Amino acid sequence: MLRLAIRFLAGSYHATPWGRHVNEGDIEWPPSPWRLCRALLATGFARLGWTAVPPEGRTLIERLATSPPVYHLPPASTGHTRHYMPVHRNATAKVLDAFAFVGRGDGAVLGVTWDVEPTAAERALFEALAERLSYLGRAESWVAAEATEVLPEDLSPCRASECAPGPGYERIALLAPLGAPEYAAFRSERVGAARGTEQEEPARRGAKAPKKSAASKEAAKLDALYPADLLAALLKDTSDLQREGWSQPPGSRWLSYWRSRDALAKVPASATRAAHRNASQKDTALLALSSDTARGEVLPRLVDGLLWMEVLHAKLVSHSDRRDGIGPSPCLSGRDARGERLKDHRHAWLLPASLEREGHIDHVLVHAAMTFDGRAHEALSKLRQFHVKEVLTFVTLVGTGTREDFEQAVPYARAARVWKSVLPFVPPRHLKRQGANSLEGQVQAELASRNLPRAERIEVELDGSGYCAASDFWELWSHRHPGEVRVEARGEGAPQPEERLAARWRHFRNVRQLKPDQRPPIATSLGLRLTFAEPVRGPIALGYASHFGLGAMAPSP
Repeated sequence: MLRLAIRFLAGSYHATPWGRHVNEGDIEWPPSPWRLCRALLATGFARLGWTAVPPEGRTLIERLATSPPVYHLPPASTGHTRHYMPVHRNATAKVLDAFAFVGRGDGAVLGVTWDVEPTAAERALFEALAERLSYLGRAESWVAAEATEVLPEDLSPCRASECAPGPGYERIALLAPLGAPEYAAFRSERVGAARGTEQEEPARRGAKAPKKSAASKEAAKLDALYPADLLAALLKDTSDLQREGWSQPPGSRWLSYWRSRDALAKVPASATRAAHRNASQKDTALLALSSDTARGEVLPRLVDGLLWMEVLHAKLVSHSDRRDGIGPSPCLSGRDARGERLKDHRHAWLLPASLEREGHIDHVLVHAAMTFDGRAHEALSKLRQFHVKEVLTFVTLVGTGTREDFEQAVPYARAARVWKSVLPFVPPRHLKRQGANSLEGQVQAELASRNLPRAERIEVELDGSGYCAASDFWELWSHRHPGEVRVEARGEGAPQPEERLAARWRHFRNVRQLKPDQRPPIATSLGLRLTFAEPVRGPIALGYASHFGLGAMAPSP
């Protein structure tokens, strides 16, 4: 038995059934078996580094295809948004985006059960794929999934059957894959029939049979039209299927499922009241970035995070200003109604994240300890795109909530004892050997200004994989007497004369471009590792330009 528990981090599920247009407002609820199998395969290629499906992956998918899953549905309701989407060459189209609202409570879990007995290797792969599944349906459907043995109680069952299980149910059609043997028979029948027709047609017309070269080309076309096996059919791109004129994907079938008639109209009143009560407590948002399709996958590099976060911040501030004399949102701009700078670090931090593409910014976590006001919510929802150096980047609001809502998907929002740099720490003041302006003094002061506890240990990254204590940092950084410090006088773990600070942080931008007059007092980029006495909840970003991503830290594995 395999069980999958899926939580929707933004509280909503966006997906259009096969053969329906998005503007029809129809919702594929629950997700079809065909979609689930393709999502697992896509996760293997995107998150596990597959270049080809491994043997245990092939047998796992074939097992799942032979057993129609049983769904366990949480309370849900319908909703929709209307907005303009870029399509091609800056043209836009109005889209009706319908979704199922599930919520983010303890009971807001979609359960999926397959009645199969996998091997140990297949089960391990299933658990790895489930853990890395990041979205299901359209990109707005950000999910966290896990293989589990127990699902929450009070979920509504939804099973495949030709007959209704009783009154109060409605029939829905879900697309599912054929079993591997059934697909092989389907393909053999279709290809054989097509080749027989090709051979009979010239005879009817009294013409000569086609040359072997022409026959081989026709055979190649048939092989391309009908994928070699079930796995190839599941991996076939949807745009290719549409171009080839398929009204239904090869290797698929329609199954009758029966769900409760109020499956999309029964969000508990208590959950609705809680949602309204917590709406004013939202302090975190997750944005997904995607590239201009005309340029391919041109996502910004993490080393340029400061520049991109500056531009993104400026766009958000602009969208939050209604031009009514009040000004932009304080939690985004960092300034009060009089234009005075806020000094408590409770306004928004924009932290770039590489969740899917290593070294590139594909998501941005926006966190404001003072919580988002109405103008901030409006700006986060309205922003659709921004330019940096003529590169167009599209922005999608994945969801808003508290930082705890995003801890499974984004490392920045988790709690941990040990944290290390993702973007470099740039000291906010001139460095001194000792005292409040030493490296250790500045880091502790930065933590205190953010209401975070003192760090038990502060370490600086060295070339290679080592770290040295902050108290020994001066000897390496100053280069004044690197060879005169006697090794026997050093404590355990102190830097040796030949050791050097990690050079990789020098490649990161560490000077603001939109505010060139606000340069750092010292252009030094460092990688830090902080250890606390107890787990500390993120996000943590310290030092110069920390509100634009510099100094961002993540839990150390």
